[in-house]
Amino acid sequence: MEYENREHWRSETVSFMALASIKGVGFWTLHRIAKAGVSFKSVLKTASIEEFEKLLSISAQVNDHSWETYQQNLWDVGLDKTRELAKNGVNIFFKGQQGFPLKLSIIADAPYWVFIQGNPQNLFNKAVAVVGSRKVTDDGIFLTKMVVSALAFKDIVNVSGLASGIDQVAHVESIRYGIPTIAVLGTGINNDYPRGSEILRSEILKAGGTVISEYLPDQTYSAQTFVRRNRLQAALADTLIPTEWAIKSGTAHTVEFAYSCYFVIISRNKYFVNIIRVKCCKYRP
Repeated sequence: MEYENREHWRSETVSFMALASIKGVGFWTLHRIAKAGVSFKSVLKTASIEEFEKLLSISAQVNDHSWETYQQNLWDVGLDKTRELAKNGVNIFFKGQQGFPLKLSIIADAPYWVFIQGNPQNLFNKAVAVVGSRKVTDDGIFLTKMVVSALAFKDIVNVSGLASGIDQVAHVESIRYGIPTIAVLGTGINNDYPRGSEILRSEILKAGGTVISEYLPDQTYSAQTFVRRNRLQAALADTLIPTEWAIKSGTAHTVEFAYSCYFVIISRNKYFVNIIRVKCCKYRP
């Protein structure tokens, strides 16, 4: 039974990567299929090209190949891409599969799959998200460093978004204090964004941290991908701490998505730091 279960998810992974390789098939096409409860293997193994094209809303480029040869070639591409990810320490987990983060499975708009690099256990541990603006001030940096230092030796994971500014400060300080840190990407897991973040990302992984994304491996960024990314940051965290942010910003979206039990507001003036712990009005369903 366990072997059959492993084989099922392996087939789903290879089929998913195969379908993702087809020109014209992107994130939202695969999202629609998953939402309909259709397995990716069943799409790849459809009996006819007509049914295949209907399911994917594309025109398949079979050329001179038979339908069976086309399907086999796609499977081989999916297998190669799956192996390439594994070589880089990346695994795909689908919703309903053992290993899929529980915190992500119970939110209203749960992802149907996630790509995980590094230590997957961090995604199941108690976590605090420290997030904020890309345009930082000295006060924002000070508050971020103070908050992260308070998490040391508490068996708590830090969550942030690898973005320039507050997010990168939170990751760097987590590594400094030996706190496992999770970077939630707004791009595919093969992309290094923002430019230059690959060095920090490597340090996160070396320190026992985790990188996670729901986007296709080579998918680039957009305003929408970052907004949707923020709901995963909020879901993974038991407490959300925005240390510096604007009312209209990406961090504001994370606050909106917050499903944590507590939302912490921090402010600082010349003489002291105020920390206000507020019961959050949104809970995991």
